[in-house]
Amino acid sequence: GRIFVAADGDQNDRVTGQTSFANTTPSFMLRNPANSNVICIPFYYQLAQTGSVAGGDIGVETEIVYPSAYASGGTSERVRKARIGMVGGPANQCLLSTGATATAGYGISVGHVTLAADVSGAEGIINIYEWQAPTGVFLDPNTSLNVFTYAATTGPTFGWHFVWAEVPLEMLV
Repeated sequence: GRIFVAADGDQNDRVTGQTSFANTTPSFMLRNPANSNVICIPFYYQLAQTGSVAGGDIGVETEIVYPSAYASGGTSERVRKARIGMVGGPANQCLLSTGATATAGYGISVGHVTLAADVSGAEGIINIYEWQAPTGVFLDPNTSLNVFTYAATTGPTFGWHFVWAEVPLEMLV
C-alpha cells in the first residue's frame, strides 16, 4: 500500500520533450511537497519513444533538486497504488507532473543518457530507456526529481511510467 505508480492516464497521452535543454522546462517532475510527512524513494522510470521521430539524438537528464524546483503549471498526472485492487491504505503524497515550469537552478545529477532517435526497434536501436535509482536517492519533503528530455528541431515523444515508494518520516528517525 506504500508503492505508487504514475503513468499515461488515458492510454494515449504522450509527453513531448523540448528542442533544447532548459532547466526551467522538465518533461517530468516527481515532487515531494513541503507539507508532506513521507520520504519519497524513487525506484525507476521508463520512457519509450513513440509518435514522431525526434529531430536528432535525444538527451535525458535526471537530477534531484532541493528545494523543489516546482514553480507552476503543468499537468498533475494520475497516481495509483501499485496494488490497484487494494481498498483503503495510505494515499500518495508525492506528485508527478508533466510540463510544469521549474525555477532556474541546478540540482544533483543522478543520471544522463543520449539515445538515438527512433520509434521502431526494427533497426536494432534501443528505443526504451529505463532509469533505476542509484542507492540513496531519497526525496525529502520539498525536494523534486526532475527529468529533462530534449532533441534538436523536433522534441522527443514518450510513453512513460514512474514507480516509487513513500515511507512515513517517523519510521526513519
